[in-house]
Amino acid sequence: MKKTQILVFLFFAQLSFSQIDYGIQGGLNFDRAGSIQLTAEQFVENVDLGKKTGFHFGLYAKVDFLIFYLRPELQYTQVSSEYNGNTIDKSRIELPLSLGITAIGPLSIFIGPTAYFNLSQKSAELDFADLQNKTNLGLHLGTRLQLGALGIDLRYEKGLSDEEVQIISQAGIPVQGQVNSRPNQFVLGISLKLN
Repeated sequence: MKKTQILVFLFFAQLSFSQIDYGIQGGLNFDRAGSIQLTAEQFVENVDLGKKTGFHFGLYAKVDFLIFYLRPELQYTQVSSEYNGNTIDKSRIELPLSLGITAIGPLSIFIGPTAYFNLSQKSAELDFADLQNKTNLGLHLGTRLQLGALGIDLRYEKGLSDEEVQIISQAGIPVQGQVNSRPNQFVLGISLKLN
């Protein structure tokens, strides 16, 4: 019992002396796209969407606990994919929560969940129904190099469930189909500590 009390005391003592950092971040998203399925009069076409580069920007906070840290982030992300020369743009708010450990010097590794809140999916050629599932959960893992106030990280993210949106028409012609654009991406980010 006394050992448990001592551990609880040490945990809260560490928490009261933990360092909290905050800053801004941004970077590039290399999305692995998804797939599109079009159905028109007994013809079904399944095509993988082409990859394009997207971007993200936002804020972060970081709470250090000895060699571990907890880092919640809030970011706006826009990714694009391509189908037969048509670009499909998707925007969302992402909330990653990373649990990290300092590996060697300024290098750390991290893992955690990501909540996705889909805002829109647009294309000049395709008309979409309203997004049915505006939220999704995913997982991410990666590594971060912290050089003073500058941080560079590389992570892989994947959504845990499909994100399908129905296609209403293509170039004004009614069609049936859907686009599945579950997050599946590599993210290269740069962060700047502000305190």
